Amino acid sequence: MKTLTLLSLCASLTLASAPSLSTSPVPGTSGASKPPTAAPVPLADKDVSCEARARSNPADFAAELCAAMSLDEKIAQMVMSYPPLDKTGPVTVGAVIMLGPLLKSAETLRTRVENLQSRAEIPLLVAVDMEGGQLNRLQFVPALREAPSGRALGQMTPAAAEAWGRTLGGQMKALGLNCNLGPVLDLADKGHMFDRERSMGADAKRVSEVAAAYVRGMRSQGVIGIGKHFPGYGDVDQNSDRELVHSARPREEIRRQAEPFFALGGELGGVLLTNIAFEAQGGVPAILAKEIVAMAHAREPNWVTMTDDIAVAPLRQVTGGDAEEVVRRAFHAGNDILLTTAPIDWDKGIDLRRIIREEVARDPSLVRRVDASVLRILGLKERMGLLDELKARQRSGRQQVRHREKPQTPPTAAAEPI
Repeated sequence: MKTLTLLSLCASLTLASAPSLSTSPVPGTSGASKPPTAAPVPLADKDVSCEARARSNPADFAAELCAAMSLDEKIAQMVMSYPPLDKTGPVTVGAVIMLGPLLKSAETLRTRVENLQSRAEIPLLVAVDMEGGQLNRLQFVPALREAPSGRALGQMTPAAAEAWGRTLGGQMKALGLNCNLGPVLDLADKGHMFDRERSMGADAKRVSEVAAAYVRGMRSQGVIGIGKHFPGYGDVDQNSDRELVHSARPREEIRRQAEPFFALGGELGGVLLTNIAFEAQGGVPAILAKEIVAMAHAREPNWVTMTDDIAVAPLRQVTGGDAEEVVRRAFHAGNDILLTTAPIDWDKGIDLRRIIREEVARDPSLVRRVDASVLRILGLKERMGLLDELKARQRSGRQQVRHREKPQTPPTAAAEPI
């Protein structure tokens, strides 16, 4: 089996030019870096393959890179997990989520991110679930101690929201974080999202305008936003991290609730799907519903679709307690990234990569389905500038893509809700 070796990849891809942490909570504009503006080529899932895409468009670096990867390396790109417990070996996922004990101090977090990036052959998406208000994961950063909740953002002018987005983006980039699992785009004037002050409000137009400005602010600092919880959590009272939540919302209302996501479009790097089960679309959690994932890709072909935490216990109610079947169904539903809040090498967990690999072994045509996801993921990383150094080195002849054999990666792990 071929295995990609990309020499000299290190944390400098994400961290070298990071601004220093500011103690001022006043959003500023100086030093902002303009986000990449190159328009991506839309993906069509039918008959897509990395090799064919690379042949037809030699300028498509994401396709060229994908075509050089082994199946295991492609599958690794489709996993976001808590950072591996192993602190010296290769990082064999495409993305990590920083939470819990990792979010105690700026120096600890930055050092950990640098270490992770230095061990990744392709630069990682390094995410945090940063909403502000009651769910302020970065309150140890002085400039973010008063980060506004979703409700507070919803009451701001777009200019003020964009300024806060710049502040958040700048502080995240200084820590080596390049992806925010936010903003919350759920429309609600009651229920769980409203009560926790996570929703910006119930007016789709207003939420869209404020959220778009906030995301632009983050993007200006090199941080991408992932809108959640697609196609909209709505005004339900229950917490889907703790119980299986069903909604009788009709299709028309599901689409109305999705309007803020569609309005932001390419400003977002993608969407994180809800675990709510909509009776009108199969009665299974949205992350397992092909129709809902397809709705996102049909509207924005280059969006990276991401599951909510796949390790939460309520999801297993749909599969008779079979946690591996949850992973299979999430993969077959078309999600690009499967998110688990457990370490990838936890011995009590599930190896998401193994399960996907077994599905492809059973049906080799699924390689095309894997390729479609990897092209979206690498395309997003390219648009974010994460592949710039790699691209420059390879194409100048100083960096060569070559192949060698190496051991298979260790098993995956399970759970801690976002």
